Amino acid sequence: MTGALGRFLALPWSEQRRTAEAAVWLLFVRLTFAVLPLPRALRLFGIVQGDASAGRHATGEAQEIGRAITRAAGHVPFRAVCLQQAFAALLMLRRRGLPATVRLGLARESAGGLKAHAWTCSGEVPVTGYACASDFVSVAAFSA
Repeated sequence: MTGALGRFLALPWSEQRRTAEAAVWLLFVRLTFAVLPLPRALRLFGIVQGDASAGRHATGEAQEIGRAITRAAGHVPFRAVCLQQAFAALLMLRRRGLPATVRLGLARESAGGLKAHAWTCSGEVPVTGYACASDFVSVAAFSA
């Protein structure tokens, strides 16, 4: 077997399970954001404004969740944008009792407009969206 399915089946069982969970969370977040205004969707998810309070840290587990989100985002039947990836990661981290914060940021474009980005961290551990996060100024933070 070759291609995406072959690579998926070659993963250890724990990574297959985590990637499948990430795909489900991405779909759930996308559908929820499509039918509800963002404030109402966040209340439904139990997400509040502000940084996550300190909790147990599991750097490896947080990084594995980030990899699963990235892997799943490339194979779901829709374009999983940074906002969906960030909140799906937050929900996966929360499910495991890990601290999670989603940051929303803005940056100026060369043409004078604004562009937005979302990224997730667990404590100081980058989880999703960190590749370009340094280009953005954080304007809001959410935690579960």
